[in-house]
Amino acid sequence: NLRSYSFFFLMIRRPPRSTQSRSSAASDVYKRQLLYSVDISRSANQVYNVLKEAINKVTQYIFWESKREFFQKTFELDTTNTSDVGINIYRLVAHEFSQTGKVDTSAKKTIFGQIYHQLGDNYPDFFKTEMDNKSFDVKFIGEGAVDGGGVFRETIAQLCEELQSHVLPLFIKTPNNKNNVGNYREKWTINPAATSHLHLKFFEFLGGLMGQAIRSRNYLELSLPNLFWKLLKGQEPNSQDLEEVDRLQMKHLDDLVAMDQKGIDNFDWVSITEEKFVAILSDGSEKEIKQGGREIHLSFSNRKEYAELVIKTRIHEAQLQINHIRKGFLRVVPECILEMVNHEELERMVCGVVEIDIDILKKNTTVSGIPESLETYFWEVLQG
Repeated sequence: NLRSYSFFFLMIRRPPRSTQSRSSAASDVYKRQLLYSVDISRSANQVYNVLKEAINKVTQYIFWESKREFFQKTFELDTTNTSDVGINIYRLVAHEFSQTGKVDTSAKKTIFGQIYHQLGDNYPDFFKTEMDNKSFDVKFIGEGAVDGGGVFRETIAQLCEELQSHVLPLFIKTPNNKNNVGNYREKWTINPAATSHLHLKFFEFLGGLMGQAIRSRNYLELSLPNLFWKLLKGQEPNSQDLEEVDRLQMKHLDDLVAMDQKGIDNFDWVSITEEKFVAILSDGSEKEIKQGGREIHLSFSNRKEYAELVIKTRIHEAQLQINHIRKGFLRVVPECILEMVNHEELERMVCGVVEIDIDILKKNTTVSGIPESLETYFWEVLQG
């Protein structure tokens, strides 16, 4: 009602500054169930846009447990029962193909492809499942395994391994990964060249898989950079996010911009570089960063414009694929989920907790049968 909305906006205009006031404000929001009264799925009219913006502003003050409870109540509204859905997986076929060194461009051999082709475009009906339930039953052909949940989880784990390997064309190693430089050298990024109609359908299906991971908590073991999660949420990444993907690129751009600070001026420029207004993408391909860029020479006077355009181009080099992942994601998960989380929370909801808190592990571990000195040494090793 109007009084509830008035309080909602009053809280936004006066953000809590202390832990106590933050707790009190978040508690009031939760108790009044203000977030429950906002129908994010409605058409984009003026009220929708105002309330959507308001939620974006206040979400940082809402405790994670309150968000999670809201998400669960939202999911319960359209949960489907998929207990009678069965998927046949030929793991031997997938394994033998992976040994050939080829890329399964049509996804006919891989586990990812086998699931995609069997579920088809109706995957939201299968992925809107209850928490801690599997989306479908898996039968390993020729292996005799019975899916009590473990077979499904193993299938999802192997699917993620395929995505982060040479057998599928959707992801490639980040430049930092390939060159073994910078931070986050284990990350993978979207292949900018994967733009065919079929590949874009694969990305949409992957978005659906990410949605089911959130709903069912059958997490995807994906190692993707912050840049990816920010784009999926709809948040603009920055140069630091690009550096986590391509440190050498950012160092080159930083050096270009700082040329004048090193005593280099326009007269010294010709002997330094003969670059054009073209960016090298993660897959090694070239893309003009400005219309007619292949004919525009990089100069001392336009170097800052060049750097800005390269950063923008590299950040959005896979925007088309991101849009399709987001499309599939929103077929399984309401948009309000993206509005109420930051990119780190989004990654955690899809992939689970990546790092293990050793202190929490220690508190929940019972040790017996070994000397106390050995136990002490064990925890010291884990804590690094």
